[in-house]
Amino acid sequence: MSDTLALTENPARGAHTSLLHSLIAQSPALIGIRANDGTYLYANDSFAQMLNLPAESLPGRHEDDVLRTAGVSRALRIGNDASVQVTHSEEEAVVGLRSRRFLITRFPLRAGDGEVIASGMIATEIGARTGTTANAAEYAEARHAELLHALEQMERLAYTDRLTGAWNRRHLEDAALLEMSRAERHGHSVSLLVLDVDHFKEINDQFGHAVGDYVLVELVRCIRSDIRHADTVTRWGGEEFVVLAPDTALREAEQLAQKLCARVSEAQLSSARPITISIGVAEYHCGEGFEHWLARADRVMYRAKDTGRNRVVADPYSAFASDGTRMACSPVELVWRESYRSGNERVDRQHRQLFEHANRLLHAVISHAPRAEVLEAMEVLVEDITAHFAEEEQLHHSIGFPAREAHTAEHGRLLAQATRLFERARQDAELPIAEVFQFLAYDVVAQHLVGADRQYFRYLETPSGNDM
Repeated sequence: MSDTLALTENPARGAHTSLLHSLIAQSPALIGIRANDGTYLYANDSFAQMLNLPAESLPGRHEDDVLRTAGVSRALRIGNDASVQVTHSEEEAVVGLRSRRFLITRFPLRAGDGEVIASGMIATEIGARTGTTANAAEYAEARHAELLHALEQMERLAYTDRLTGAWNRRHLEDAALLEMSRAERHGHSVSLLVLDVDHFKEINDQFGHAVGDYVLVELVRCIRSDIRHADTVTRWGGEEFVVLAPDTALREAEQLAQKLCARVSEAQLSSARPITISIGVAEYHCGEGFEHWLARADRVMYRAKDTGRNRVVADPYSAFASDGTRMACSPVELVWRESYRSGNERVDRQHRQLFEHANRLLHAVISHAPRAEVLEAMEVLVEDITAHFAEEEQLHHSIGFPAREAHTAEHGRLLAQATRLFERARQDAELPIAEVFQFLAYDVVAQHLVGADRQYFRYLETPSGNDM
């Protein structure tokens, strides 16, 4: 079942979510959800009882087959007519030999990109309780409205951080993928701001977690007062938050970050001690994955912390040239192939990251990007190569790789070569495109990552492990 249908498959998202799920599961109204192929994904107890079937037996069965077998008319078919909008109707259905009248709402369930992935139905019987027809209709409408509100609340809770009311990771990932798609198709700019509360551990240690929680709640309130309606704030984890800013290029995102940083430091979020934040900013660029984009913003956020806190640092890469025109994707890039996999998740993740950072440097050099951008891309790549080689050498020792000394010597040669290129760039010498490509494509990728590295793959004892 799709992860977007969390209201049915993962109801235990805190006490509020559990209560709402219980309301829906035990409601006298008939509630069902079916996939686009016509098979049921969910049915509450009332729906299943009307069909004279156990609720757990419905998922996976086709709707038409179930209704025909149960002797229920097609008036209670969820169908696909909710694929565009929510519809409300009053319909008569035959259940067994009895005609019954229902107030029915059909609605679509959408993925993060807006695509309809399932359809749902709430059917409340009119006249289910004694009284006049008018009173019965009013009662049905009232219960119907309550259930619709409960469904809306459950959907919101599935995407919301319980403490602060900010969006959660799941919502950010869905929203970011949608904005990335818009950027690729239509050339829209979009930026991420990663914010972290300075010295937050000290706040918890000195004043208690209640004060820490209060600071986080007030921080979200403060951020929301200064961002646009189109922007969203997400609690990524602990004291780290992410602002997604659609239609915002790097320069505007950096200005927003400076505004937030100043506003928080002036806001006196807690009487216990002054509160400040450090912010990293990164603009999305053509072809990168969400994890890489977020990692760029996260990396410069930590640079803001390392250089004094209460400040903003922006990743210098912009998807737009200085004249405001959007830069095209690089015509030359290194392509990761499945045949390069080692089978070790951590090794493969690091290798793919090196591909991404190498492509970023290639793009900066080929597009004659500002010197600061080339230097930043080169520095990041050298740092990643250095860290990866050091971790790989530890892995070689742990798995008893017999050729580890020769492999370590090769690491030293490549690092020296990378350092020389970096020094040339720092000295304001123009980097020849052919030399950069030769180093990245041939020496690092062809000769080492998919050449020499393959010699130790067979010594990995845990193919899918993370024991690097």
